[in-house]
Amino acid sequence: MQIPHLAIDIPSGEITPLVSSLLNIIAQQQQMIESQQERIAKLEQDVTKLQEEAQSLKEQLCSAKKLKGKPKIQPSTLNQKEKKTIDLEQRPGSWKRSKKNQDLVDEERVIEPVELPEGARFNGYRQYDVQDVIIKRHSIRFLRVEYVTTEGKTIVGKLPQEYQGHYGQTLKSFILYQHHQCRVPQNLIGEQLRELGIDISTGQINRLLVEEKEAFHQEQNQVLQAGLQTAEYIHTDDTGARHQGKNGYCTVMGNDLFAHFTTTDSKSRQNYLRILRGPYTDFILNQYSRSYLIEQELAACHLSKLDFNNSTIGHGDDNWSKYLQNLGITSKQAVKTLTEAALLGSAIEHGLPPNLIILSDGAKQFALLSHALCWIHMERGIRRLQGVTTQQRTEIDQVLDDLWVYYRQLKDYQQQPTPEKMAPLQQRFDEIFERHYPHHYALNLAMKQFCLHKTELLRVLDAPFLPLHTNAAETDIREYVTRRKISGGTRNENGRQARDTFTGLKKTCRKLGISFWQYLLSRFKQDEIIPPLADVIRTRTPSPT
Repeated sequence: MQIPHLAIDIPSGEITPLVSSLLNIIAQQQQMIESQQERIAKLEQDVTKLQEEAQSLKEQLCSAKKLKGKPKIQPSTLNQKEKKTIDLEQRPGSWKRSKKNQDLVDEERVIEPVELPEGARFNGYRQYDVQDVIIKRHSIRFLRVEYVTTEGKTIVGKLPQEYQGHYGQTLKSFILYQHHQCRVPQNLIGEQLRELGIDISTGQINRLLVEEKEAFHQEQNQVLQAGLQTAEYIHTDDTGARHQGKNGYCTVMGNDLFAHFTTTDSKSRQNYLRILRGPYTDFILNQYSRSYLIEQELAACHLSKLDFNNSTIGHGDDNWSKYLQNLGITSKQAVKTLTEAALLGSAIEHGLPPNLIILSDGAKQFALLSHALCWIHMERGIRRLQGVTTQQRTEIDQVLDDLWVYYRQLKDYQQQPTPEKMAPLQQRFDEIFERHYPHHYALNLAMKQFCLHKTELLRVLDAPFLPLHTNAAETDIREYVTRRKISGGTRNENGRQARDTFTGLKKTCRKLGISFWQYLLSRFKQDEIIPPLADVIRTRTPSPT
């Protein structure tokens, strides 16, 4: 701030006190301005909160009065792949795939003309295909031949393996397919089957959906292990999940080849590490655990008591707690940090890559190994700002423009990554997000967050295959959210585990290009038409160069 020239004759002895007085006034005004900026930022947050509450009340009122809601706005095409170019000379619709398959003909019927003039000669057939389905009850009665030996022993014919129980494998597959693929509730499945003439109770449908599914649970665990062991990165997210009338959380992790869902009562980092560890129950302190403890700043008095090797300390939480008590470690924070380190060590010993990249929306429980952040979620911190003055709104728009230009530069880098492009991109990041805006306190805080997470946001420079956003994770978790809206929560552990397992298997089949219907039939028939999904994942994984 410049002091204007005063055209007043002032004795030389009074110049110094006057300057000092003016400087004090300027300092007081600057302090007042900073205080007002902080107050304005806080008021902006309060106004935003009140606006959100008002909007929520409006939506509830519209819903109660059955009024039309907000218009549906099409999603941004920023991250969508470019559409394939279409030859304008082709007839519209001619580029679509063929809907006919000449090899799939189950029945042939020959149709003769109604009237045939004398002398007409045969000239071949005109082919006309009609697709249809046959939906009907098909009951099988097995007559098991029974013999009685001379010793009085009874010998009876044995049922085929696929017909153990009073319901066939196709019906079992149909019930699972309707519930998990088509999201049909149990009561409607029962109504549908009874209309087809099948005598089945609602309780029996529930048992077919949730009980005796150990083989599917085991395959889902194998999918998780294969996915983690072969992955260069995974995306992850979580959402609320009701169980037995209480709030819980469903966590999804996956990538382009698999998806795995786990519902638990917590979404802490310790819980996330237990999911990464898989079905194992051991606790191990290795060198990766030691690095984690140092990063978390565990007290030296605790660190000196520990022995870091690859041997198993114990199985189960009780043995682990006894181990820590024998060492004299009882502090709640120390126990928490050590448990996380031991779970991490166990997960790595069981095949989790120590350099695995975990892409998330920024939730702290996911900040493990090589953590990467979603640019879309970080951008929201700036987009949600509401400038008070014209200058502040202009600054926000300018930052957003620069951010999206830089975002496109990162996408271009992913297409052709070269070492020469890395340094300019890092420099450009600093130019955009290290700016300081003297009159915009909230914007400065948002920019500071970008600088603090620079490494996680620029993880793509070292791993060009890494997506810049978590859209795939949100697409995966949306499956669970949709099912929650239809069916609510689960009531017992079997139901919760079945929902997680079949949701994950269905999403994995879709990503691998495998028919979920054919998968279910293959598992119930116990044939080899659909190989184990874990083997398919390992086969699809590109070999390291």
